[in-house]
Amino acid sequence: MVKNIILLFFFSISFLAQAQEPVSIHLLEKSGLQYKEFYDVFEDDEGFIWLCANKGLLRYDGREFKWYNHPKQRGLSVFGVKQDSLGRIWCQNISGQFFYVQDDEMHLFIDLKEYLKGELPNFKIYNNSLLLFCGSKIYKINLNTKLIESPWIHSSGISTPLQTNEGLFFIKKDTLVHISPKGDLKKILSTNLSTTSKNGEAITLGKSRIFQTTSSLFLLEHRFGLNTFFRFNISKKNITKMKGAEALEDKIIHTCFNNNNEIWFGTDYGVLVYEIKDEQFQFKKQFLKDKEISQILKNQEGNYFFTTLHNGVYVIPNMHIEDCQISEKNKNINSLDIINDNTLAFGINTGTVGIYNTITNKKIYIETKTKGHISTLKYHKKTNLIFISKSYSAFTLDYSNFKLKKIKTRVFLNAKSLTNLKNDDLLLTDDNSIKIFKEGNLDNDTLIYNKRTHASHYNRDKDEVYIAFVDNLVKYDSVWNPTVIQHKNQALLGKSITQMSNGIVWFASLKNGIYGIKNDSILYHYTTKNGLMSNNIEQIEADKNILWIALDNSVQRFNFTTQKFETLTKRDGIISYDISGIEILKNKVYLSSDEGLLSIDKHQPFKKQNNEIYFNAFEINDRDTLVASIYKLAHDQNTIKISFNVNGFSFNHKGKYKYRLKGLNDNWLNTDKGINSVKYNSLPAGSYIFQVQSVLENQADNGAIKELSIVIYKPFWQTWWFRLGGIMLIFGSTVLFFKNKIKKKEKERIAELEKISLEKELMAINLTALRSQMNPHFIFNVLNSIQDLILQKNIKASYDYIVTFSELIRNALNYSSEDFIPIEKELKFLNVYLKLEKLRFGDAFNYTINSDIQELIKVPSLLIQPFIENALVHGLMHKKGEKELNISFEFKEEYLKCIITDNGIGRKKVNEIYTRQKNKNESFALSAIRKRLDIFKKKYNNNLGYVIEDLYSNEKDTGTKVILTLPFEYDF
Repeated sequence: MVKNIILLFFFSISFLAQAQEPVSIHLLEKSGLQYKEFYDVFEDDEGFIWLCANKGLLRYDGREFKWYNHPKQRGLSVFGVKQDSLGRIWCQNISGQFFYVQDDEMHLFIDLKEYLKGELPNFKIYNNSLLLFCGSKIYKINLNTKLIESPWIHSSGISTPLQTNEGLFFIKKDTLVHISPKGDLKKILSTNLSTTSKNGEAITLGKSRIFQTTSSLFLLEHRFGLNTFFRFNISKKNITKMKGAEALEDKIIHTCFNNNNEIWFGTDYGVLVYEIKDEQFQFKKQFLKDKEISQILKNQEGNYFFTTLHNGVYVIPNMHIEDCQISEKNKNINSLDIINDNTLAFGINTGTVGIYNTITNKKIYIETKTKGHISTLKYHKKTNLIFISKSYSAFTLDYSNFKLKKIKTRVFLNAKSLTNLKNDDLLLTDDNSIKIFKEGNLDNDTLIYNKRTHASHYNRDKDEVYIAFVDNLVKYDSVWNPTVIQHKNQALLGKSITQMSNGIVWFASLKNGIYGIKNDSILYHYTTKNGLMSNNIEQIEADKNILWIALDNSVQRFNFTTQKFETLTKRDGIISYDISGIEILKNKVYLSSDEGLLSIDKHQPFKKQNNEIYFNAFEINDRDTLVASIYKLAHDQNTIKISFNVNGFSFNHKGKYKYRLKGLNDNWLNTDKGINSVKYNSLPAGSYIFQVQSVLENQADNGAIKELSIVIYKPFWQTWWFRLGGIMLIFGSTVLFFKNKIKKKEKERIAELEKISLEKELMAINLTALRSQMNPHFIFNVLNSIQDLILQKNIKASYDYIVTFSELIRNALNYSSEDFIPIEKELKFLNVYLKLEKLRFGDAFNYTINSDIQELIKVPSLLIQPFIENALVHGLMHKKGEKELNISFEFKEEYLKCIITDNGIGRKKVNEIYTRQKNKNESFALSAIRKRLDIFKKKYNNNLGYVIEDLYSNEKDTGTKVILTLPFEYDF
């Protein structure tokens, strides 16, 4: 008695009183959307989920999110999503703008910022009107004319409205008002609730709210600083204050959700669930405790969506799958066993043992405080001990007082399985032996040595033991005679064994599905070909003639009687596929894993899935186009991609699609799970019908077949009119070909004559240029200079002069026969020429030649020198003092420029001198060069030529610049 009292006290201070909570999924966690603040959620008639967030309006189809906005939208936040009778989706923003989405595009309906002035009203789409429920008035806007009744109803104390099948209900002052579906207004009853105290101070704060259950209407008001609830009795024309919701009094209530006959309150402390019993609220449960819930939705599939103000969106896909709320550091569970009808024991990877009361949801954790993880544990009823095997140590835990005792013998270490046999014997299998402990005593009898095991199972009906070795499955009879069980002469390899009430022993293989064994024969074999979601099995557990199967991608329930498989995935609330144990207590199935302990109501976790399919995209040659029922395409529009989808939270994680393209292949093909598109490349011309159907494995009623038509026309060259036209075209082309050939030859002959003429003209101009080089005045001056040197007996200087002069004459004669010469030769020629001119002009004359051209190019021969001579004779000859001449080259890919700059007297003074001398004849060399450049223009089609610029400084002539644009050729 004292021991029990101590035990009860121990439980009261050691258990963590965390209730089970339905498994929720963070919807946006892996979507890539960084949205956290959500205000509203709504499901439209087609099964799309619409979400209002601080960053805009989103639509969710079960796979992807789509964002909607409008260019005139002020701010991103939107609120109050709804659907009208035309299927349009409505929302509003705090700036007074109202939008609707139609044909997949957001439209601005009306801007009421001058009316609302920053107030965010509740709005309803009702009787072809937009009704805005503000705090002191109601506006009515005609959806067709946008005519505003301002205000439609004027009164203080207007509540948030409630829309039901019977119409709209709202509070106006202290009166419950009803608007019928026809638009008639009717006062239902007076609340007789005072809104101000005797001192005139306000009793209520904020808007009142009306909500309902299946049978009643309720009023929520914030009175005297507390949430207060009232129930309307319309037949008796009164209201009564409700009790039992004291936990809600100080909460911020954002939404009230009617779920069958329960009321779910979305608050700043999660969801609180109540039901009405004995005329008062009765608390049932609370979940999502640390989330501020702004809105709740239950969609057509039975999934619950919860928007939050700080944590995004959560989905509870199944209220019958619950997390047992194991503490974070103890979640990695390696083994699981039943103690009694209400209690489970589990071993944790850290070496801790957990005890869980399934009624009170309380847990206790006992640390073994030794190295190594718990490999397995087993409750032994006769001794009331929990046997615990670890890697390097072993213990017993006395369930009556939770005293932990270390097992000294090493034979109990690192067990792979512990199984209770008849006479309360305990069977242990490990990595090299099989042992039996008589009646739980630790004196053991070793049966087999040097044989690694995975699992064991005791068939109590036949007193048989099944042991899964690493290389075979073996059955032992009552005297331990072995029988090896194989399938088609192949060894069975696996790690979990169980037995149905019909006597069939089930074996879970590592990668070949499950096997049903009876009388040492394999009678049944299930794989992905006949029902399983995967051939890789983690654990199995039988419940009468029901088999629960943990796979590497799902959890399945197999009804042997109906031969039907049903599937649960992470989208249904399965928190992990790394399942370490399955145990069944009463009406619940418990799964242990690396993510904690999960409970499943074994009768209600499976829901009927939506399987209505639709086409959501069509691509032609990798470009999107509008979805239509028929496509007529050209022959080169023959690469198409068709996308389809089933709206819903779970389908694409369980279901597949089958499809065919009639006209190409009449056989049905299947997509892989999660794939919702098909692409055809290079379809031949013809008529096709594409058909697709949603398929849920082992569900008889597949979705309806959807189809679209595709016509790909033949290329024009395969049509009869093209062939006839082709014959005529060939005949006409033949005639034209010979006519054009004759014309072409004539043109070629004329072009050849013109080429010869141009070449002759160019040769003549080259000779003219040569004559200009050899102008008599220049030659006379040079010879005089040589004569002076000889008379002065300056033999060396006269010799150098004669050599330089002869080199100039020789180069001029050589280059005159070539159209283009390498630029190095041109620069050398110019340099020789200027050396001679410097002898003539004396020390007052200085010149520079700048060229950094790295390319191997050729320039026209004897084309630059006349411009230099012109600068010397006309610009510098008449200048007193220093005479400067600069020659530079600029080379780019498209042009070559030579820039000649002198500091002479300028063209204006030259003209004055020539006018006095009555000499106005153009330079003979420049005239020849202009003709030569004209020929180059015809040949190269380039903008060739020269420009002469006068240079000034302080409005005085300072010289002349010639910019000569030259043709060039690459010297390869």
